[in-house]
Amino acid sequence: MAMVGGGVEPLIDSRKAIAIPMPMPMLDRKNKPEIIQNTLRLATCSGLRRGILISLEGGKKSLSELRDALEVSSTTAIHALRELEKDNLVFQDGNRDYALTKIGEVIALKLCDFIDAIAVLKKHEDFWLTHDLSGIPEQLLEKIGWLRDSTITEAPATDIFKVYSDFVDMLKNAKEIRGVSSMFVPEYQFIFQELVLGKKIDVQLVVTKEVLEKMDQGVLKEIVSDKSSKFKLYLLKEESKVAFTITDRFLSFGLFNQDGTYDWNKDLMSSDKKTIEWGKELFEWYRKRAERISI
Repeated sequence: MAMVGGGVEPLIDSRKAIAIPMPMPMLDRKNKPEIIQNTLRLATCSGLRRGILISLEGGKKSLSELRDALEVSSTTAIHALRELEKDNLVFQDGNRDYALTKIGEVIALKLCDFIDAIAVLKKHEDFWLTHDLSGIPEQLLEKIGWLRDSTITEAPATDIFKVYSDFVDMLKNAKEIRGVSSMFVPEYQFIFQELVLGKKIDVQLVVTKEVLEKMDQGVLKEIVSDKSSKFKLYLLKEESKVAFTITDRFLSFGLFNQDGTYDWNKDLMSSDKKTIEWGKELFEWYRKRAERISI
């Protein structure tokens, strides 16, 4: 095959002419960091461009809608939109509305997730800095932004049992309960006895060996032997540096201090659906590592 004028000379056979195209040029690896940095700059370094991406993540919008939502002039908005269009993050449809491209959709989602993560980490900065986070698997640390609509409940010095009493009150109104515990609270087993046998609540618990050994076996047998019982108990053979409970209505999440002691005075609480979903995923992560036991 001969090159003619920088192109491709067709290869001819007896039946028809077949043009063999040249392969597409590969992206120069030297340019990749520059391309990545440019998109990163466009998406994060400008509050306006960042605002446009987040606004369009909720659906396409006209120029006037974007202008009003972001409180800028049309000229300013158009300039930012043109930059995003050049990088294939935004396009204008036939109705002259602006929307995210497929790449823009992914970047906008990751951008929103990143902002949510920063929000929850800074909102509860002391909580995250002073506690052991090793009990949270990496895939759920990546979803930490799901806890954005949460609060820290702290027991006042005059009532150190406030967190505990608030927690018990919320349990009594639940329809289902999932929990992981690595420390023993004698009262809990009697509370669950009442909830399972008296209120017929669906309860699943994952406990460590140390906790199981301290539990009243008679109480456990009574709970399990009841034919209407929806109680399931799992044994976690490894250590756990968290203690949390999820119901259909709330998440109560506690951590250990850096010195290895459990922090009884602070709980992260939320009734937000996304936070509850995060808690359920964390429970499933522990349940899959535990063994179902019968009494």
